[in-house]
Amino acid sequence: MIMTFEEVEPKKEKICQPLSLFSSLPDEITENILARVSRWNYPSLSLVSKSFRSLLSSMQIYKTRSQIGTEETCVYVCLQLHNQPYPSWFSVWAKPNNQTLTKQRGKIRFKKDPTGNSVVPTPIHSPRITSQSTVTVGLEIYSIGGPREEPSSSVWILDCRSHTWRNGPNMTAAREDPCVFTDHGKIYVMGGCKIDEYSARLFEVFDTKTQSWTVLPGPGAELRILLTENNYDLVNVIDEKFFVVINEREYTYEPKYGTWKLLRGQSDSIELEGATIWIKDVLYCCTYYGDLIWCDSEDHEGREWREIKGLRRLLDDCCLRSASEFAVEDFGGKLMVMWGYSDIKPKNKIWYAKISLERSSNGREIWGKIECVDQLTFPCESYESFYCLSASA
Repeated sequence: MIMTFEEVEPKKEKICQPLSLFSSLPDEITENILARVSRWNYPSLSLVSKSFRSLLSSMQIYKTRSQIGTEETCVYVCLQLHNQPYPSWFSVWAKPNNQTLTKQRGKIRFKKDPTGNSVVPTPIHSPRITSQSTVTVGLEIYSIGGPREEPSSSVWILDCRSHTWRNGPNMTAAREDPCVFTDHGKIYVMGGCKIDEYSARLFEVFDTKTQSWTVLPGPGAELRILLTENNYDLVNVIDEKFFVVINEREYTYEPKYGTWKLLRGQSDSIELEGATIWIKDVLYCCTYYGDLIWCDSEDHEGREWREIKGLRRLLDDCCLRSASEFAVEDFGGKLMVMWGYSDIKPKNKIWYAKISLERSSNGREIWGKIECVDQLTFPCESYESFYCLSASA
């Protein structure tokens, strides 16, 4: 027994020594060290000790990560499964992966994602949300109103650090699948309600800092009639100026002046026919035909859609044009394109590409570099549809 004890004792010292070194450090130094570790390791590290668990669950460590530039992009994929009223959430986790190549539908091989992303079911008890009425502000995801035919004034806020929902302040009107846009920490909401009944509250804005709603002046009779009789979509908000597509015509509306004007008699209406995302004041779009294009926010009133150069290989060799649905996200300043095929059974996979972006010196072209192409496999037999969201923490 003595021999056994002597053999085990050194092993205990080796295990405890790193912990004793950490415990002797001031909390702010330990926090600074942990802030440099991937947040995907936090669940395991929180089991090391109570002090680790306390530091890793604090809001301060995420402030530190922001200050020292170690934030990571967290991508959430929401699947609508058959016979399920609420979406199922999955987070994309990075793991070691030695594979470097992937094959897309029998075509040319691309470099595989070096992070070896996999999907992990996320225990998020989600309200019934839609992609159009859900936006990300900082470390939080806001779901505004209710889905179609279920109007609600409620606001749900997802904390991406703890993966927990909380109720936010209610809107002034019940809305179903409203148009939502975010700009400089404010969330602008349009429509989703009976225009004749709620014309004075058609537009409102939520300040995420003060957590308060403000109703913006409603449109005049002429614009109100247009909105009532036609399909519309909110495509941008710049300095509280709304850019709205109504029946393929594009208008601007400035609530503080009560003025609106026609920008184009025939809009491209691409926003109504594709997935879009803003990255550093540039609007990127993957159309329903698989084309990847962009336009500049500074040229909104004279907007011109342009092709992202350098991506022909992705379009042709990945059969992107034959995909049945698309999503795009901001992946830390890179464009992340996700797509699925309805003709592949079982329908439990989503393909994605990460694309770095570089603008030409004259500003007239944007070139994309395909960093990797890979796929995610989900633990389900099949899904009906998907959309994705991202946040940095």
